[in-house]
Amino acid sequence: MESEGLVTWKLVLLGRKIRHKRNLFVRQLDLTSEQADALRFFEDHPQHTITDFKDQQQITHQTARLIVKRLVDRGLLVLDANPNDGRAKLVGFTAAGLAKCQQLDDHIKATSQESFVGFSQVEQQALLKMLARIDQNLERS
Repeated sequence: MESEGLVTWKLVLLGRKIRHKRNLFVRQLDLTSEQADALRFFEDHPQHTITDFKDQQQITHQTARLIVKRLVDRGLLVLDANPNDGRAKLVGFTAAGLAKCQQLDDHIKATSQESFVGFSQVEQQALLKMLARIDQNLERS
């Protein structure tokens, strides 16, 4: 395997490890990984719509709507009227939803700290910059 392929494969394997660790954690929160993704999206993008979530996740509108509906039914999210578009609803949080987000954020921070054990600040910043460049390169292709 050429070195570029090896790097890509290592990133795939690393992503799987991180995703597996995350999925074990979200199950403890009684969430699916898709529901956790939705909570993270709406935390990062307050007052956005289900369509915005669908576009970011690259899923069908029906799937996105179902994920959000289940979170609304569980009392984690709320749908509010959109003053700019009567057809769309803005997605917001309940107190319980914000508490779940805090738990997810804490897990992300703990996983990041665990991942960077033995790295200097300079090494951490260099890796983050390289990952951002990889992301940009893949966005362009």
